[in-house]
Amino acid sequence: MLRDAAVAVIRLVSAEFHPEPHYLILRRAVSPLDPWSGHFAFPGGRREPEDADLLAACLRETREECGLDLTFARLIATLPVTEAGNALGRPVSVTPYLFELATRQEVTLDPRECAGFHWVSTSHLRDPGNRVSFAPLPGNDRRFPGIRLDDGVVWGFTYKVLTGVVGKSLEGNSEL
Repeated sequence: MLRDAAVAVIRLVSAEFHPEPHYLILRRAVSPLDPWSGHFAFPGGRREPEDADLLAACLRETREECGLDLTFARLIATLPVTEAGNALGRPVSVTPYLFELATRQEVTLDPRECAGFHWVSTSHLRDPGNRVSFAPLPGNDRRFPGIRLDDGVVWGFTYKVLTGVVGKSLEGNSEL
């Protein structure tokens, strides 16, 4: 049975670095054992027996994957539990937590888990020119909505959660 998981949606709100909010998106490391290998994702992962709760799992996984200590962040909201992995036939219930950083922290990736990262601006997420219809699954023509980054496409669970945080259509003005 799959354990529940949690992710950190990390929003940087700092006029010192950016005039608008930016969101941290990680690129997962390539691994033949990982069905989401190479995909874009939020930091996070499955709850382990030593984790007191899903928030503790989220904080631990974020620290392990990208070196960010979210005890210095502000927890804004617990977002609705969302099922991830359906397109790959590996569903898991995921609780996203929205955190806000007022200052930029150094991101230090664990290369076993992450191959890269982006701080993506709200305007990039909302720009219709960055949206694509994407067929990410080999041997399958099924298309998914996505957001183009310079080295790939954010789609699936990560896209769905960003849509909820940044605005229903990624064009509107609603934001948590």
